Amino acid sequence: SSSTHRQMNSSLLLSNWGRNVAKKLMKSKGKLKPTVDTTRWNIVRGDEVQVIQGPQEGQKGKVLQVLRKDNRIIIEGVNMRSRIVKATMSGAPGRKVIKPCSVHYSNVMLIDPSTGEPTKISRRFLEDGSKVRVSKKTGTVIPKPDPLFDRNPRSIVVGPKDTSPLDVFKVTFADYEKYLPFIYANEKKKQGNTST
Repeated sequence: SSSTHRQMNSSLLLSNWGRNVAKKLMKSKGKLKPTVDTTRWNIVRGDEVQVIQGPQEGQKGKVLQVLRKDNRIIIEGVNMRSRIVKATMSGAPGRKVIKPCSVHYSNVMLIDPSTGEPTKISRRFLEDGSKVRVSKKTGTVIPKPDPLFDRNPRSIVVGPKDTSPLDVFKVTFADYEKYLPFIYANEKKKQGNTST
């Protein structure tokens, strides 16, 4: 019976379907963190944090980006990886770029500003009713950083592709008067439905 079993296995591997199934079975799943949906994020962009677990353990840095969908955080100067940027059509040559990669949220802790050590935090309310983060080790308030601390303000200079203020109310649609009743017909129907 063992010879028939071997023949069956070898015949399965001869077909494309059998080979694909075998590849999927042989492929390792990898070490993935369990996905826990956290609705209360205590770490925001601009916070000072320390990695408490993993190969980067002990490294400190500022949070550059928070990837809430993946439960991961990108920290300045932590988990640096080299990436190859291909050459562009405009003629810029290809190069190697070293940039930080993400770290799982559970491997990171906020740094207590008074001691400089990682700490768990709790949420409390001040007398004026504002919600703050408080260090569980020392009881100090950890202020949230300004969300716009490194963002450049929008340019207010009018460029060649911007519409000038004089042209905003200018009607450029040739048959505007003809189609005017149809354009606003839906709005009148909606107003009529709400009033009844």
